[in-house]
Amino acid sequence: MRTIALLGQPNSGKSTLFNALTGSHQHVGNWPGKTVERAEGFFTQGEELYRVVDLPGSYGLTANSAEEVVTRTYIEHGYADIVCIIVDASQLERSLYMLADFAGIERPVMLVLNMMDVAEQKGKKIDVQKIEKLLNIPVLGFTAANLDDYPKFFETLNRALEKKATISSDKIRDIVEREGEKSRFENLKKLEDLIASLKFDNRERFWVASKLLENDSLVRSEVETAVTPEHWKQIKEILDAEGAEGGLLTGEAKYRFVSEVLRDASEGEEKSMKLSRFDKIATHRIWGKIVAFFILVLTLAVSMMIAVPIIASCFGLQHVAEPLVVQMCEKFGWWPSVASFVNGVIIGGLSVTVAMMSFVFAILVTFGLMEDTGYLARSSYVFDSWLSRLGLHGKAFMPLFSGLACTGGAVCGTRVLDTRGQRLFAMVLLWSIPCGSKVAVVLFLASVFFGSAAPLFGLVYVAMIFASFLLSSKLFGNKLMPVNERVGMIMELPPYHKPHWKILLKTVARNVWAVFKKAIAVIWFVSLLFWLISYSKDGNVEHSVLYTIGNAIEPFTQIFGMRWQLFISYIGGIFSKEASLGVMSVVFSSTTDAFSLVARNEAGANLGEMMRAVVTIPEALAFIFASMFNIPCVLAMGTTYRETHSLKWMLAIAGYYFAISLGLAFIVYHIALWVL
Repeated sequence: MRTIALLGQPNSGKSTLFNALTGSHQHVGNWPGKTVERAEGFFTQGEELYRVVDLPGSYGLTANSAEEVVTRTYIEHGYADIVCIIVDASQLERSLYMLADFAGIERPVMLVLNMMDVAEQKGKKIDVQKIEKLLNIPVLGFTAANLDDYPKFFETLNRALEKKATISSDKIRDIVEREGEKSRFENLKKLEDLIASLKFDNRERFWVASKLLENDSLVRSEVETAVTPEHWKQIKEILDAEGAEGGLLTGEAKYRFVSEVLRDASEGEEKSMKLSRFDKIATHRIWGKIVAFFILVLTLAVSMMIAVPIIASCFGLQHVAEPLVVQMCEKFGWWPSVASFVNGVIIGGLSVTVAMMSFVFAILVTFGLMEDTGYLARSSYVFDSWLSRLGLHGKAFMPLFSGLACTGGAVCGTRVLDTRGQRLFAMVLLWSIPCGSKVAVVLFLASVFFGSAAPLFGLVYVAMIFASFLLSSKLFGNKLMPVNERVGMIMELPPYHKPHWKILLKTVARNVWAVFKKAIAVIWFVSLLFWLISYSKDGNVEHSVLYTIGNAIEPFTQIFGMRWQLFISYIGGIFSKEASLGVMSVVFSSTTDAFSLVARNEAGANLGEMMRAVVTIPEALAFIFASMFNIPCVLAMGTTYRETHSLKWMLAIAGYYFAISLGLAFIVYHIALWVL
């Protein structure tokens, strides 16, 4: 089995290539001992089996973050048979820096000039053969989103595996000697002499000396450990004398190397960034936000248009299937509990999952469209100043905003963020953003007990969401995104181009299926649990285990201002917000109707009247505030588990919101008792 490592900057098309190669034969986890995502997959070509490792995206190989440390370590240790460097052909002069930073690592390499179609649209002519001749490594002109280009990719890959060509740093060293200050080049030579006795596996001496000048933490630690104290003292004196200028010396030489490679091999390369008329508006400090809000609202509307028909179909089929199951069980003489189980757990759970997954599908498609066309980068730029106060990048705005439609879909949308820490923190914030169902429950209860004053609860809710953002930033921000690792957002504004529908829909379908498998398992488990404790032979909830448990725990739940009926409804809200009202309709009524969390129980017409008769104002306030920050839904839990690849983190986030919601209920209830 051959191993291919994909290396490239963010937005270079690396993930598109990975998904196209591996298809469904991929899995995502964490690197051993690191909270950094590891994507790995497999494909076969002819009789050969290949492993593909998608390394974390980075702009260079200096170890400044956990992602860059993982990438560097993997490459340096020679775990891959070939390193495939993917660059954006439409912006070669900037994106080829990764190749220049790789020069000096003695590992087989091939270069993929991706997005050649976009480069051609911009009037650029790239002589791939000339670049290959200048670099002496296999080079491919390619469009990852075009499936017709893959035979050329496999041909170049086989050639690269046979040739095992490496790229030397000699030309970069020559540029430093030719164009750098003589005294500074002498310092570089001294560094090379001081480390001459050391052995650096797979790395040239100049590359190591360059990283010392660039203040690379891994190289500095490695060299300090390996040399004598006297040699380290001399090295330290040189590095202190150079300061930040040392990194500029080698950095400028790498950019000059790129320019020399492209000088005769590329025509039409942009020398400066020119914004179109639309981009001047889209990236404006004020107008850009207005445009982004308009586009995002339109995106949510399109998502609803995609999802609502699927939801209606799901529950329509459920309504038809349930009576048929009852009739079949009666015909074969099966126990009524069988029909109850099939309808309440199997069919109901499947219907709810498919309905909820429709939002995930819709949001991933609309997000993919904006990323594919190039607008996602613009919206990220204009909101970066806001979100940087929380430690996030502007890229997080779209997932956070889409949480208003569906928390589960928005959790999947956090994939646009660069690091695992950013994705985890965005998920923490997302759980506090209410979907439409949660807002409906809160405002319904507020109107029942407070009438015309209900809109005030909406304003209070918004204020508390922002307060929860600040609290989450204090509790989680430094752990997930250490202050010393936070940097400003670096993002090229990619050119606009038509979406590649075929590969977009294939990728979305694969991701939705992966999320569905996790979500259905969680939803069936929770459905089964609640069915077991709420089932009774005669359908009377008072004869169920749930009723017994509710009465037993009421002395405890009353501390938070919730009698057992309210607490059970609160727990039902964890499954879905609509379920909490359905549970209330049963437990507060005198009927013998059973309930199921997946049977789409609706609030009874007289639910408000029943609740006002037995629930006090302090209890109502406690339940409303608890509902505001209740766990979003089981789908959100399932997708968070899927996206974090960590049961521990999913439970930690769930526990955090459980504590916030019950803590709020406790505070509001006891203040209301004291005031009222």
